[in-house]
Amino acid sequence: MNKVSALKVLLAAGLVFGLAGCAPAESQAQIEADFIKIAKDSCAKAQKDDVIQQYVNDKPARIIALSRDHAYKNYSAVYIDNKGIAKVIYELELTVCGPSYLLSMQKEANHDNSGDYEHHIKRNDDGTYSWGQHVYGEDGGTMAETVFTVLGGLIVSSTSEDREYDQTFEYGPVGGADLATLKTAVDAELERLNE
Repeated sequence: MNKVSALKVLLAAGLVFGLAGCAPAESQAQIEADFIKIAKDSCAKAQKDDVIQQYVNDKPARIIALSRDHAYKNYSAVYIDNKGIAKVIYELELTVCGPSYLLSMQKEANHDNSGDYEHHIKRNDDGTYSWGQHVYGEDGGTMAETVFTVLGGLIVSSTSEDREYDQTFEYGPVGGADLATLKTAVDAELERLNE
């Protein structure tokens, strides 16, 4: 087959796929690479630009997390329960950071995808990603699945097996009432510590 014939065959195949609305299926490795990049980018944005993690089914419960650069009196996170009571959080693992944290720990431990580091990634027909990971438990743990919705290359919501923990994520500088709530909670915590 000469170059002209080969080019015609490629163009015809491209036209057939285009007209049929089909594209070659992505490999599992590409799907995993895409999600890992999205997860890392989402975590980095939350840590750099602040994030509000809103509990969809337990309003107004939410976590307000500021970046280190935006911390107020060296405090950066509060949890507001469904009654609107805010409490300072001393250690926090944001849901959007869960996948990248696990992958980072797996790499640091030079471990394969098994045991405590076991995880699975799947792209669903609706464009969401399912992330399954080992969760510690009394009987050696189980696999838990979270479905992440992505918009503009960032995770914007999560749905878990326990629907009470379904969340949305709002990135960007925290201001207004949310920032005032965080500052009030921090000031109250500092006052409590100084008693």
